[in-house]
Amino acid sequence: MFYFDEQSSVNIKLEEQLKMSLSKLVQRGCDTLGVFQGLLLQIEDDAVNILIKASSAYPPNFKTLPSFASSISVNNSFPSNSVKATSVFKQWFTTYFNAEKYIRGRVHHFDGRQVFLVFINACPEQPANLDKVMLLDDCLGVTLEKYQIERGESHQNTLYEKLQSVASIGTWEVDVLNNTLSWSTQTRRIHEVSDDFKPTMEDAIGFYKEGFNRNEISRIVSHTIETGEPWSATLELVSAMGNSVWIETHGMAEFKNGRCTRLFGTCQNVNKSVQLRLELEARRKEAELASKERGLLLSRISHELKTPLNGITGMLQAIRFEKKDNVRIKKADIALHSADRLLSLINDVLDYTSIINGEFSLSYSDFCVRSLAEDIADVFKGKCAEKGIRLYAVLSFEEKTYVKGDAARISQVLTNLLSNAVKFTSKGYISIQVTLKQQSNVPVLLASIEDSGVGMNDEILSRIFRPFQNTTASASEELNGNGLGLSIVNQLIEKMGGELEVRSKVGKGTCFDIAIPVEMASLDNEAKNDVELSSELLNVPLNILVVDDNDINRLVLGSMLERFNYVPDEAENGEVAVEMARAKRYDLIFMDCAMPVLDGMSATKIIKQEGLLSRFGRVVAVTANTTAQDKISCSQAGMSDFLSKPVVQNDVTAQLSIALKAKSITA
Repeated sequence: MFYFDEQSSVNIKLEEQLKMSLSKLVQRGCDTLGVFQGLLLQIEDDAVNILIKASSAYPPNFKTLPSFASSISVNNSFPSNSVKATSVFKQWFTTYFNAEKYIRGRVHHFDGRQVFLVFINACPEQPANLDKVMLLDDCLGVTLEKYQIERGESHQNTLYEKLQSVASIGTWEVDVLNNTLSWSTQTRRIHEVSDDFKPTMEDAIGFYKEGFNRNEISRIVSHTIETGEPWSATLELVSAMGNSVWIETHGMAEFKNGRCTRLFGTCQNVNKSVQLRLELEARRKEAELASKERGLLLSRISHELKTPLNGITGMLQAIRFEKKDNVRIKKADIALHSADRLLSLINDVLDYTSIINGEFSLSYSDFCVRSLAEDIADVFKGKCAEKGIRLYAVLSFEEKTYVKGDAARISQVLTNLLSNAVKFTSKGYISIQVTLKQQSNVPVLLASIEDSGVGMNDEILSRIFRPFQNTTASASEELNGNGLGLSIVNQLIEKMGGELEVRSKVGKGTCFDIAIPVEMASLDNEAKNDVELSSELLNVPLNILVVDDNDINRLVLGSMLERFNYVPDEAENGEVAVEMARAKRYDLIFMDCAMPVLDGMSATKIIKQEGLLSRFGRVVAVTANTTAQDKISCSQAGMSDFLSKPVVQNDVTAQLSIALKAKSITA
């Protein structure tokens, strides 16, 4: 019957009220005119629609009738009363309305359509009836106009509600005199309350987050009531559902006779913008902190670089004019120690920057975990002996225990922690315990490095894994201890999916506990043909040198060579090996990589650069670190081949075969 752009609940209610009012109007007209049937009709192009009908017991029997004329004008197609109707129209009227007399009211325009009243069997020849219809038309006009006004207001309200919803802006109003508060629909939605929620001033204040926000809104409201100054503030409230909501609230006051009688305003959900602002602020602070930390890092690195550089340059200058051999050697040792320290710092800086820049990756391979741990322990035996402290190494697994992991990084973790222990322990002991255990069916490498050193308090423990986080900026040793080493250790263990815990007491020492998940691996048991050496080859003499800081490792290699009647020379570190190579041309050198004083790769570089080998001489790496990068590093140092620990007889025999064949050909 009636049409709307959107059938909202308000519009539907207005339409129902209109229908009821029109039905009463038509029935009242019938009663006034003394007839049984009254109609409210609407003319369209080719039809007459019956909108309201007083009685269903009387004609017409259809809601839509064919139009009498093609013209859409009511005045042209539907005469004002039966007296003025033509005979043809009377016939059409009688056919559908079953009557000969009627009175039509005036035409009303409603929603672009023409509507009018018709009272059947009302006598048009009685002037009183015409007057009554005129009065009924006035009532109809008022009814339709009232409906259109109310519907317009409803449309405006609906549009207003939509705009509030789109912008997430709600309105509110406070009657200060009666202490009552009203909220719009959107305000209720912001507070996440039901549509029938009746707020009070206490409720409204209570929604604001306890503390600053609640105190601030109370202060703002009181100030506006007293002074009339409007407010605008961004505050946080907690909704009825317990959700945090940031709102932007605006309020104004209305005064009468100098007294505040009304407060009104808006509240808008600004969660997204506030959260974005807070996020940007947090990122800004992070950037500032990162910039500050980078500046501090560069400053500390600069400080750290100066110390070993000073040692190197100072000792080299002193050596130039030193005539006493023993003093010159001592100064050279100091310069070498400073160089080692400088190299260690540079490596730490490179590792740290690669980790924080996301350029760091792990390299997994199979390696003998016992050999790796033994090599590390052997390196630190000498360092502990120099300081007069004991080193205990407890390795609780079989000799040929192979795991898959990043051997270089695991070695770096253990080395850094042991270096830290040596640095801060002046007496007593250092212990390293390493074992493998199954945890939830996953093999885990467990290690504990404990010392009886100076220990740390809770304040130092809270920042020990942050780079260069120490209380003083003068002691270089302390800077190294709390510098990059422990930060790198922590990040490496995290990268490997492990855990690191530290326990310490001032004056009692420190213990680092490590757990790193690994995979079990086995020796490559693929069938290998045993290497055989002919008696002719074994008659070729070879000068062989075994370089290893571990006495047992030298003994094992020596026994494998003595099987073929070759007795090798031995050196306990790279520096000794270089001196022996200067005194004797070796055909084959088995070189351990991880050694104190001078490591195997550095020693190999010196030997190769000075041309200290025989014409066909070879240096073969012997190490527990078997990653692709380790092999590349050994090759770059000038090593000809690579043996992984524990060394097996067949591999040693193969190296002998290569050396013997090379020498026999050139002999």
